Amino acid sequence: MSEIIENGSDPAASSSDVSVGDRSSQVPLKVYQEIYKQINGRTEEIRKRYSENLLIEFEEVQQLHYKIMQLCEVHRVIANSESVSIFHEKERKEQFTSFEKFKSYNSSSTSPSLNLVLKYNFSIIAGNHGRTQEYIVTIKLNSRIAVMKQLHDGSPFVNGRLLNLLGNAVAEITVEYSDYVVARGFIESFDEWVKGCDCTPSPTLLHFFQRRSHNIPNTIKLLIFPAMAFSALSNIDIFLTSSSSITEHTRFLILYGSAAYLVILISGILGRIIESSIDSYPVLSYLRLNRGDDKIIGEFRSKRKLVAINFFLGAFLTIALGIIATKLEKLL
Repeated sequence: MSEIIENGSDPAASSSDVSVGDRSSQVPLKVYQEIYKQINGRTEEIRKRYSENLLIEFEEVQQLHYKIMQLCEVHRVIANSESVSIFHEKERKEQFTSFEKFKSYNSSSTSPSLNLVLKYNFSIIAGNHGRTQEYIVTIKLNSRIAVMKQLHDGSPFVNGRLLNLLGNAVAEITVEYSDYVVARGFIESFDEWVKGCDCTPSPTLLHFFQRRSHNIPNTIKLLIFPAMAFSALSNIDIFLTSSSSITEHTRFLILYGSAAYLVILISGILGRIIESSIDSYPVLSYLRLNRGDDKIIGEFRSKRKLVAINFFLGAFLTIALGIIATKLEKLL
């Protein structure tokens, strides 16, 4: 004889009270369930990312916080909470339960700042319907130079083009909302803040060459090889005559062929140096909150000079090599 077990809810249990908060206030279970469903119910989400080369310091972060709080004054906020998280190298994280506590952040730290995350939770009564609406605003600010340095240290063989792509997003805002109009206000406020930040102008010409830099080594080879072939044909009469022996013909082919191979090989190396210089040229974009950030900013400024020197040196040697390639007859 089978036994049937029913898992239905107990009417008595549904009408019982539950304890809430530190004071163990009694709240009817049904009311608690409705509150929980409203707070944690599914909401929509809007997100916007920015790739501008922002130069963010503590003052800008503080202004951003004030903007968010001033925007909330327009609405009737019945409850809110905030947190600030800062991430450093080697997965070290510091978290503060309010922006006021974040002001006491140790700016003498020597560990560069990778990311700063500001998170706000608001319960807002919008309009005249009297129902609360939950909003979660999450803002992420990245230090592009710190992220690129960490990626490079973790994998030194990653090329500059890939590093630039991985460290592209500098700022991002995500709003989980109930009312799009209210959420749009947070997005527009953040957008206004981004436009007001100092930034490094986007180098359009640099981006143009970075998108095509992988063709530079082969392009240099294709330019030098025809020049060498033309030079050989123009000067073949100097080395070979109708009375030249097979030995002399063979010697000419070996010497010219070896020299041509060496020139093409060197031109490819110089092309890769130029390509690497273009791809790895660092465009300054940072999050400056401590001494570690100051140090890494100084390192990147020095790196820019080194990359520029490598580029011009590679270009100069390539031109010199092209001249040599057309004058091989004087060297043989």
